[in-house]
Amino acid sequence: MIKGLYTSAMGMLIQEASLSITTNNLANVNTTGYKKERITFEEFPNILEQRINDTQVPDGQKHYKPPQIGRLGTGVILDRVTTDHETGSMAPTGNATDFMAHGKSYFALQTPDGIQFTKDGQFRISNDGFLTNRQGYRVLGHPGQKPASPAIDDKGNPANWLTPIKVQSATGLTVDVTGRVMQNNQFANQSILTVNFKDTNQMEKVGQNNYKRLSGEVLVNKQNEISQGHLEKSNINIVNEMVNMIKVSRGYETNSKILTGIDELLGKAVNQIGTLR
Repeated sequence: MIKGLYTSAMGMLIQEASLSITTNNLANVNTTGYKKERITFEEFPNILEQRINDTQVPDGQKHYKPPQIGRLGTGVILDRVTTDHETGSMAPTGNATDFMAHGKSYFALQTPDGIQFTKDGQFRISNDGFLTNRQGYRVLGHPGQKPASPAIDDKGNPANWLTPIKVQSATGLTVDVTGRVMQNNQFANQSILTVNFKDTNQMEKVGQNNYKRLSGEVLVNKQNEISQGHLEKSNINIVNEMVNMIKVSRGYETNSKILTGIDELLGKAVNQIGTLR
């Protein structure tokens, strides 16, 4: 019975963590390029239950072995929080400094903490003429044609051809699907960089809708997948998140009732069954 207390309490903690992830997803439903999060669980080891005080040796058995009742589950524990990198829908804006990187490609940013990556293509032009994101981090690109070498190698070293994108103004600024930057119909000898990861588990959220590299190479995206004047919406489905919130709330309530029931039974065992009469 005591084990039931721990199992129910762990269930409540898991549902609370699930609710936190769901509410965070709902809070970012209108965040440009936001990727929803999912929570995964890991089962605690099962316990083999055996009957005690049963010393009878069954027929055909030479030695006594405690009769096995079966295996008892002991609940689950939080495994990890993962990010769903499914592409969100396209939203036209008409702004010359808004861009969408299609598929699982990301823009690269020059930050004080190293190169980071984002799906939020809502850029602007700084006072010194650089294309930046809303935090003021410069958008990275490359000169000339697309490089064949990785943007960041497997040891974490950035390529020496990475350069911030510099433009004159939003007027006359056009960027084609390959990322080539044109100013007044003249090629500015620079292109906006988009990158891919072999495994999205090699990325980690760092806040401000940005990601950092954990391991592996960061590859140059070879596809023509940039749309100017568009932004990528979040990939959150409000209906699914609301349904999940209801499911989680009910699971939390069920575990709470089980916990209360076990507590009441233990109270009766102590105050009534265990009372001397």
